[in-house]
Amino acid sequence: MHAHHFIGDGVAMIALNTISGLIGMLTYFYTDKVGIAAAAAGTIMLLAKVVDAFTDLIMGHIVDHTKSKHGRARPWILWMIIPTFISIVALFLIPASAPPLIKFALALGTNILATAIVYTAIAIPYGCLLSLGTASVEERSSMGIFRSIFGFIAGMIIAICLIPITNLLGGDQKAWIIVAIIFGLISAIALFFTFK
Repeated sequence: MHAHHFIGDGVAMIALNTISGLIGMLTYFYTDKVGIAAAAAGTIMLLAKVVDAFTDLIMGHIVDHTKSKHGRARPWILWMIIPTFISIVALFLIPASAPPLIKFALALGTNILATAIVYTAIAIPYGCLLSLGTASVEERSSMGIFRSIFGFIAGMIIAICLIPITNLLGGDQKAWIIVAIIFGLISAIALFFTFK
């Protein structure tokens, strides 16, 4: 395998860690920018995790039964490009002026979409690609290293830069949506490179 194969495989971690990193920031966004009560925000996160436990099992079954010219796992990387962009942006489109119950429902729905559906539909097949891509233990470990590097970079950028960047753009919900669009586009491009 050439270096571009390892890089191409590793960049999908940008999309996965962008989703998980943004989810990690949602409690702050929900409470400070949209006005969702802290207890409601915590409940949203908990319910999304419960749903995610079931969708992981379902996705494994779906991947096992996927038939395409690109194999069982690889087409899912392609099929999730647009849903990844949509789900990342949708996380931040909760209208702050909506009644509390509507905000709760939209936040829960977008959270489940991003974590239990889109993230799962990338992560499960992507995990399979490691074993389907090569039989070489040495190449698998190199792929794992590249995945870790890209994942770490994406995670660090979100953890360190997200709030300062949104504050630079005005700190309001619109700023968060702009940043989400940028992260969504980067994630979609990363998935395209991994598929190719």
